[in-house]
Amino acid sequence: MKKLLLLLLLASMPLFGQTDRATITGTVTDTTGGRVPSVEITLVSKATGISRLAKTNSEGVFTISSLAVGTYKATFRADNFATQEVEEIRLDVGQTYTLPVKLGVTKVETAIDVSAGVTGLDQSSAEIGGVVHGSQAQDLPLNGRNYVSLVALVPGAIDSGTGTQDQVRFAGLSAEDNSWHLDGIDNSGINHQYQKVAIRLQPSTEAIAEFRANSAVYSADQGGTPGGQIELVSRSGSNGFHASAWEFLRNTYFDATPWGTVGTFPTLHLNNFGANLGGPVLKDKLFFFVNWESLRQVQNLSLTGTVPSASFRAAVLAKSPALAPILNAYPVGTVTIAGNANAVSWYGSGPSTDREDSGLARVDYHVNNRTDAFVRYSTDHYAVQTPADLTGQGFTTLTTPNIVIGAQTAFSSTFMNNVRFGFNRAEFTQGETNTLPYSVVVTGAFTKLDDATGSVRYDNSFTFVDDATLVRGRSTIKAGVTVRRIQENKSSPSVPDEIYTFASTTNFQNNLMDSDSYAGTVPLTGQRMTESFGYIQDQFQLSPQLTINAGMRYEYFGVDHEVQGRGIIVDPLNCSAVVCPAGSEWYHPNLLDFSPRLSVAYSPAALRGKSVLRAGYGIYYGDGQFGNLGTPVGNLATKYSITQQQAPGLSFPVTPYLGAAANSFAPSGSPINRKDTAVEEWTLSFQSEVAKQTVAQIAYFGTHASHVFSDVTLNGIDPTTGKRPFAGYSTIDYRGSSNDANTQAFQAGLRRDFASGLLISANYELSHSLDNGGIGGGEADIPQDYNCHRCEYSSSDQDMRHYFSASTIWKLPVGRGHTFLGNASHLEEFFLGGWQASGIGTARSGLPINVTISRSTSALPDQLNKNQRPNLVPGVSVYAAHKTPTSWLNPAAFSAPLAGVHGNAGRNIARAPGLWQFDTSLQKRFPVTERVGVSFRAEAFNLFNVAHYGTPASVFAGSNFGVVTTPFSTNAVGTGTPRELQFMLRADF
Repeated sequence: MKKLLLLLLLASMPLFGQTDRATITGTVTDTTGGRVPSVEITLVSKATGISRLAKTNSEGVFTISSLAVGTYKATFRADNFATQEVEEIRLDVGQTYTLPVKLGVTKVETAIDVSAGVTGLDQSSAEIGGVVHGSQAQDLPLNGRNYVSLVALVPGAIDSGTGTQDQVRFAGLSAEDNSWHLDGIDNSGINHQYQKVAIRLQPSTEAIAEFRANSAVYSADQGGTPGGQIELVSRSGSNGFHASAWEFLRNTYFDATPWGTVGTFPTLHLNNFGANLGGPVLKDKLFFFVNWESLRQVQNLSLTGTVPSASFRAAVLAKSPALAPILNAYPVGTVTIAGNANAVSWYGSGPSTDREDSGLARVDYHVNNRTDAFVRYSTDHYAVQTPADLTGQGFTTLTTPNIVIGAQTAFSSTFMNNVRFGFNRAEFTQGETNTLPYSVVVTGAFTKLDDATGSVRYDNSFTFVDDATLVRGRSTIKAGVTVRRIQENKSSPSVPDEIYTFASTTNFQNNLMDSDSYAGTVPLTGQRMTESFGYIQDQFQLSPQLTINAGMRYEYFGVDHEVQGRGIIVDPLNCSAVVCPAGSEWYHPNLLDFSPRLSVAYSPAALRGKSVLRAGYGIYYGDGQFGNLGTPVGNLATKYSITQQQAPGLSFPVTPYLGAAANSFAPSGSPINRKDTAVEEWTLSFQSEVAKQTVAQIAYFGTHASHVFSDVTLNGIDPTTGKRPFAGYSTIDYRGSSNDANTQAFQAGLRRDFASGLLISANYELSHSLDNGGIGGGEADIPQDYNCHRCEYSSSDQDMRHYFSASTIWKLPVGRGHTFLGNASHLEEFFLGGWQASGIGTARSGLPINVTISRSTSALPDQLNKNQRPNLVPGVSVYAAHKTPTSWLNPAAFSAPLAGVHGNAGRNIARAPGLWQFDTSLQKRFPVTERVGVSFRAEAFNLFNVAHYGTPASVFAGSNFGVVTTPFSTNAVGTGTPRELQFMLRADF
């Protein structure tokens, strides 16, 4: 009765389940296929010696959940049956491992060693995803040593950038739709789902046991966002002491020259060093693991920009001497641009320094045969200084402490519970030092001059998670709860942010400013929200070959609010006035986010359990970027936008025109009846063991997302009246959920387990994503015409038609006990044995290009000058006859629209260059003693030094239109760099 009451209590609580543990389940039968009850099962961890006991029920079904990842041995004993032992059962994070066992009848108990059967088959769900083991994170060549680079190796994932959290996407959704967990607890950036900067050691790859990334159609125990679910598990200690210390070294001396480099060659000095130590405090009882890693990176970056020519400077000063402060802020360029007398290219350099220190400590305690507990603390301290624009210097700091305490208890062989509590923090500061207190944009002509904008954030999340598992007959019932409390304390911007925009060089010369947009300092505010999620699911073994997984998840995201009641709520479309009544809720809660999930896995007996057919469907909810929920806080600052229409003759300096600002308040708004994003997902897949330890998969999946994040501009000029609909206000940035997005994809993959000394992982995805401006989370394009939403429907900004990724780790079969030199001498073994090669290859299509045009606000019917597109010239290709970096788009394919109408070119009408590269490494461990060794590794990133081109200039104006002026990446690490070499030295025992 107590167990039943506990289960009912868990099911009644609000929840959000995400497991960092594994489960093993199966059916025990005799030689005739009959189910065997009361079989005693002993499962022993090979790392720690900790055992778990269970029994099959009356249906011959057993389930053992809340297991730490790792390798196990299982023993099955029953009266009148031969004892059976199953060796080398590898349990991965989040995995439900299905193990069918057949016992032979005998009067004499005989131990029989058997293998664990087919690995890699998922016979419990239809999810698209995969696991990356610690050996991959530690042994594959990662440019930057960031584990996120490996996330895109998982089926259903793509990396649209350089391998950072804000560039990895799943199933056509936004990077804001992903959930990042460490040991089952929130490890996100809180304001954004991803971390706001490209930190690399959170956590260190050396501290990761493994991680799982589920892309689509995952079961009801996962959620909180509709995108990818990334669950990392930290390393634990074992019964043996293990330690290592290492350093990775990079230097410009070993690197190729970046594509497009002119002037100063970018220099780099990078040192990445750290150490691990783990082992027992009490054997078989208490274990510890500690990790520390640091990074020091110093660069002298090559800088380039487009600046006014000497003749243009003279012409501007002669015509508009008041612009002298702005002109003087541009550095003096020296390289002429063909066909452009007003601009020249400027080349320079600037210092950039990165400093990062991370640490992790974990203690695991085996309380008794029923209960295990652990506590883990990790942190990362990051600081970077880098050039902000042509003349300024930017700085960013981020500190991310994270702690979790958890316990797993088996109350009986059929009822288990896993509970965790954790704390996550993102302490962030950002700012710039610049010459000017304002930004200057001369559209399509010169490089933007930045002002010294910045922000300060102290964001926290507190998470409680409880998952319970109950085995009844053929059902394995799982229920869970999560409560997540979010605190965001921020001042953004922390200094005023002002932008002066000139529509053309002619307007700049005449000192005719198109607009002045100002956002004053927001005081330090405190946003608060409590999320509550819950689920219940049943994994039902209809037969040993057929499993049905059915679940229901309920998600309540709460309502964001300011702790002191501050905030100005703006919703001109749903309130009786532009500003809603003081004291109102920021928006109405969504109370009906019920998420059914259903999947079927069928492994035909005729295929000897080596193949499985899977199908699934589910609904997934999310509330997008947390920062976008807080528009009322942003309105606490002084904000206005002045245009020529409001202040005729608007020019620099703007002081004489600030009187127009009194009626030019430019607030941010959002609908008080906003909807949470709802994503339907479906899939059909087939997995099969095609060779020993090798599984192939082919899959189709589709998604349809409704109520997707949208960003539109309201309060444009009404052409019939010449006035704004909401008098006393300028433009209103309105962030809602009115977009739709769709993705269809075919996926094929191959994976060979590393147990044989050769790991192969390869995935290919052919997909097409379409939307009308938003793909989810906080990513959306402002439409050029607010009144024609359907005009924006096109390929998504992140539509990558072809995506291929592959990785391999190969212990070369040379040396004692191997195919070659199997009887090597000590000297031969020392130099020739123990080598290991590894590599990562990627190839991807180019992303869409949205061709725009610079237009004066007065030339537009509503005077909303956002993302305006040109006209298309019928019958003319948008690409140059022979696409090259200097001629990618065809200017003859476009023309300027007439005044008073929008352009007819579609959104995302062209494609940027694609990318492919191969990274490789070769390493050798030199034994010093039986346990102590020293390893050397050499890594080459972009081994073939393939030139990676950036996106061509897409503003239809000037001689640079359609020309690739920058490389794909200017970072020192990540995807898209020139060939770079890195060396490692490691000592271990």
